[in-house]
Amino acid sequence: MSKKSSIRSISRALRVIQAINRHDHLTLSEISDITKIPYSTAWRIVFTLEHESIIERDISGKYYRATALVQSLSYGYQAQSRLVAIARPHIVQLTNEIGWPVCILSRVGSKMVVQDSTHELTSLTFSEYHPGYSIPIESSASGKAYLAFTDPKERKYIIDQIKRTSLDTNSELLTNTLQDHHFEMILEDGYASFIRNPHAKDPGKRSSIAVPLYRDDILAGVLTLLFFSTTMRVVEAFKQYEKLIFETQTNINQDLVQVKLFNSENLS
Repeated sequence: MSKKSSIRSISRALRVIQAINRHDHLTLSEISDITKIPYSTAWRIVFTLEHESIIERDISGKYYRATALVQSLSYGYQAQSRLVAIARPHIVQLTNEIGWPVCILSRVGSKMVVQDSTHELTSLTFSEYHPGYSIPIESSASGKAYLAFTDPKERKYIIDQIKRTSLDTNSELLTNTLQDHHFEMILEDGYASFIRNPHAKDPGKRSSIAVPLYRDDILAGVLTLLFFSTTMRVVEAFKQYEKLIFETQTNINQDLVQVKLFNSENLS
C-alpha cells in the first residue's frame, strides 16, 4: 500500500498510542509535539481514544496514559494475566457445579473488559465471550460491583470519566446507576446484579450477578455469573447460588494473596 492510499487519521491515532506507551504518560501539548500532529487534531484523536477507553486521564486531569484495553490490540499474542491464571480453575469448577457461565472482568477506563470466561464449557449460553470484549461500566453487574467496592476517590474519578465520555449523559439508566445510595446497597449485600443486560452479545436475554475480587485490599477485578433472564429472577439465582459464589470469591482472593506472599519470599 502506498503512502497516498493509507488512512491518515488511523496512522495519526496509532502514533498517539505509541507515543503515550513509550513515555508512560503525556500532556496534550506533549502529545502534539512528539507526534508532530497539530494541537487541534491531536485533541480530537485523544478525545476519541479516551471515549473508546484506549487511553485515560489520570486523577490530576493533566496527563494521558494508556489503559489495559491497549492489550486487546494484541490478545492473540499475550499470555494470560496472573488474575486469569489464578481464577481459571475456580471459575471452571463453579461452572461445572452450577452449569452457568462465569466471567472474570477488569476495569479499563469507563468499560469492563472480559479477561476470561467459561462460556465454552457449557451449553447454557447464547454466545461466547472472548478476552477483550467490553461493556459500559454503568450498564453491567460487573461495573456496578467495581464502582461500589473501589476506593471512593477512585469511584468519583471513574464516574466523572463516564459522564464526560458517555454519548447519553441524560439517560435514566446512567443517572440511577451512579447514585451513592445505590453503591451503599451493593456494599451491604456483598454483590451487584443487573437484569436483562442491554450490552451483551444477546441484548436483554441475560441477567448477571457480580462480586469483587481482591489482592489483599486492592480491587483486582470482578467475578460475574450469567444466566438466562427468562429462567430465573436475580433474587432466586442469588439465593440458589450464594454459597458457591462467595466460596469461589474467597478461594480466588486467598490464592491471589498466596501468590503475592510467595513472590515476596523469593525476593527476600
